[in-house]
Amino acid sequence: MPVSLSLPEGEKDILIFPDIAMTVPHYTTMLTIAGSDPSGGAGIQADIKTATALGVYAMSVITAVTAQNTLGVKGFEPVSLPLLEAQLRCVLDDMRPDAVKIGMIPSAPHASLIARILREYEVTGVVLDPVLVATSGDALSDGDTVRTLLQELSPLATVITPNLPETKVLTGLQPASVPEMLQAACELRRRSGARGVLLKGGHSAGRADIIDIYSDPDAADLLMHSRVDTVNTHGTGCTLSSAMASLMALGRQPRAAVAEAVGWLHGAIKAGAEMTVGHGHGPVNHMYKS
Repeated sequence: MPVSLSLPEGEKDILIFPDIAMTVPHYTTMLTIAGSDPSGGAGIQADIKTATALGVYAMSVITAVTAQNTLGVKGFEPVSLPLLEAQLRCVLDDMRPDAVKIGMIPSAPHASLIARILREYEVTGVVLDPVLVATSGDALSDGDTVRTLLQELSPLATVITPNLPETKVLTGLQPASVPEMLQAACELRRRSGARGVLLKGGHSAGRADIIDIYSDPDAADLLMHSRVDTVNTHGTGCTLSSAMASLMALGRQPRAAVAEAVGWLHGAIKAGAEMTVGHGHGPVNHMYKS
């Protein structure tokens, strides 16, 4: 119902419709803090494609510029700390992200800076993809970065999403069975301070199915899906974590966002399985539902 405001004598009363006057159209937003992939299959390029496909407005802060393609990572150069901070403040001073995805962090000082800025702006809804090893097997972070990530950045995360090689780096554990994966997920939650852990099982050898384990203080879920026979897996970790952040931005609770994102990625892998892009590990089909 309209609300009538009585103004001083001589002025006309006005009618205000609360449901209309107080509603301002806005985009649902996701901020990705990650490295750039010139081949477009991983990093911020994959994150932006994923967010767009899911109906979310993507913003990006670049942590490093990489030289990579479907055959592997040839090199990378970190963005300077002042420029990284300037990017973060430019976004956060002007726009409030509904969720944040963090990917490649090139050094310990970069991790510390990101953690400090996120705390300062009280950012929530953080999905941390600890990009320590590329799909090709290339190492992307050193020991100091890993320690800083665990001590300063991961406690801010709603969900952290390591694969099996990254789980070994972070915990020293090398799980080979479902009970061992669950144990590793719980151990990583304890060490990292993150509320939830999605331990991705795509690197497990000799299995027809892929098993992922999600663990938080309230639940432990086993997520199983068939392995797709394809080499086109470039950027799957980036795509999954940005899908989770996008779905959380849309209002999904973390547990539901994890399950939906895993299913969405599986569809993107199947849709891109027969496509040819490059000469190595090609990308998934981010736009398969468009």
